[in-house]
Amino acid sequence: MARFGGNVFTGFSVPLVFEGRYFVMEPGNPPNITVFSERNGLPIFEVLKNEPIPNDVTDVTKTAAGIITVSQKGGPFLYKVRPDSESSIAFGTLRGEEVTARITDTRIQVGGITLENNCFNGNMAGVVVRPDGGADIGAPIPQLVLQWLTSR
Repeated sequence: MARFGGNVFTGFSVPLVFEGRYFVMEPGNPPNITVFSERNGLPIFEVLKNEPIPNDVTDVTKTAAGIITVSQKGGPFLYKVRPDSESSIAFGTLRGEEVTARITDTRIQVGGITLENNCFNGNMAGVVVRPDGGADIGAPIPQLVLQWLTSR
């Protein structure tokens, strides 16, 4: 079980999903954020416990202030992560705008959606941010990703 933004996640702590990327959070101050996606049946890590991970799919950089920026290789901005006690994540949309997600000790806020005091049981993610900037709540996690999250 993990608690993020006053919301309880039992089973898995995946408060956000964007463009097939899973934002996994581990409690701490700051929380440890790991971001990965699936490609050809394998996990591709972009961020591992608040550190950028070089990979063949994206360009990942980290500033001295600890902000991690991820872009498509030779392409557009995808997202940036600022892990701290009030973690924020900015997502790039198809229109070139940014949608901000903020995870604090009391809520998860994405665009116009605010989640407070919810319980996500089992195999689901909290919020899915769509490429157009919209958001959905409580999406299932694919079986292959579940296997990765449960393997030791």
